Amino acid sequence: MIGAANMTRMFCTLALVWSIASAAAPAAWDGPYVGHDPANQWTALWIESESGSLDVRRQKVSLGDEIDVPSVGSRPSFKVRLRDSTELAPDIVELPPSSDLFVVADTHGEYEIATELLIRHRIIDDELAWSFGKGHVVFLGDVFDRGQHQTELLWLIYKLEAEAHQAGGRVDLILGNHESMVLLGDERYLHPKYLRSPRLLNAPGYKTLWGTNTLLGRWLRTKAAVMKIGDYLCLHGGLSPEIVDRKLTLQTLNTTVRDGLKARHALPQAEAHNFTFIMGPNGPLWYRGYFADMRQQGGPAQATSEDIQKIRTHFDARAILVGHTRVPTITALYGDKVVAVQVYPHREEASGEAIMEALLIKSGKFFRAKANGSLEPLDGKAE
Repeated sequence: MIGAANMTRMFCTLALVWSIASAAAPAAWDGPYVGHDPANQWTALWIESESGSLDVRRQKVSLGDEIDVPSVGSRPSFKVRLRDSTELAPDIVELPPSSDLFVVADTHGEYEIATELLIRHRIIDDELAWSFGKGHVVFLGDVFDRGQHQTELLWLIYKLEAEAHQAGGRVDLILGNHESMVLLGDERYLHPKYLRSPRLLNAPGYKTLWGTNTLLGRWLRTKAAVMKIGDYLCLHGGLSPEIVDRKLTLQTLNTTVRDGLKARHALPQAEAHNFTFIMGPNGPLWYRGYFADMRQQGGPAQATSEDIQKIRTHFDARAILVGHTRVPTITALYGDKVVAVQVYPHREEASGEAIMEALLIKSGKFFRAKANGSLEPLDGKAE
């Protein structure tokens, strides 16, 4: 847990260097980070670059205020209205037959590529506003790490969540193993720029910027690790057969992961037994047992068709949709009972073309939604 003294030091007594006004506005480098001190006074912090130096801009804010999230490359800046999210994400969400489901996995800070995919498929418009009407978008975790624009991606998802709700649609963010790693202080896969941010903000570590006294840190800790949307189980890693053997429910899985992200240590014996399992390699954040080649890399034994049927029956689900494990193109496994969604976002070396895919489910049919805006049906559909 992050102490009040550390948060006070970061958001109230920073030794800030203010930029001198000039004709050219400072370039965005990182932020905003929004947190509060023990007196519940909210402050937004941006790191900006001007004349080769990195300076910190600080602004007192209140819930309900709009703040700017800076532009990135060809993507414009956008405004986001601050709200403190305390309501826990549900375990089960209805998906009306007329609603499309758009499933995005593992954006890993690749902001421009991810937004290109969303724009091309009219999930958002050129100004990054919600355009999917009553459709449902779910992000299967791993927004954090590797790329250098995870902050902007998280603010965009936070903003779209509110805009979709107003339009009668829905946006959900599922927790991945990299969310867990960052929130608990594992910095192994952070882009190097994010290792500098805590020093510039006089914070004791990067996880402090996403602590329980920060707006997005609190928001992230309300999210689910597994969500059943309509007939589809949506999660980052996978559901292992052992989850069924232990008779674990969605509520138990989600509550345990949330407890883990609060760094709880003193647990009753029975709960601690499940805690170690759920947060481990066979839990929903990390499991890779649907992929044969993972066994060769020291991973779990591959799940059988009987295992998949057992999982689907236990959760009364049609199909399991997962990220976490890279595939060259969105791939249906086990007769379309599992769909692997993670096509890692990157640019083709020769052409610079964006490579990324999402899964579109429309009237029960599966489509690959490619970054160039094209749609390609997967063979068959979930039964």
